[in-house]
Amino acid sequence: MEVPILKQGEFLIATIQAALSDADLEHLRMALIQRVVRFRSRAVIVDVTAMDVMDSFASRTLKEIAQMIRLRGAETVIVLRL
Repeated sequence: MEVPILKQGEFLIATIQAALSDADLEHLRMALIQRVVRFRSRAVIVDVTAMDVMDSFASRTLKEIAQMIRLRGAETVIVLRL
């Protein structure tokens, strides 16, 4: 399942709408990194509120995404539902 990534000015917004496979998470990571570089984004918002369960791979991948985006000069905000 492809995660939609919207560009809003200098920001990118990725909304995860369902549980993702490991391959989908890898694809999301690469897509976000590429778009941050291409659009010179200042920040990325990753909305995971629709996910019922987040396993260790998904958590680790989100952490890696945030670290990689920071290395490219942008910030990451992860939106959770508590």
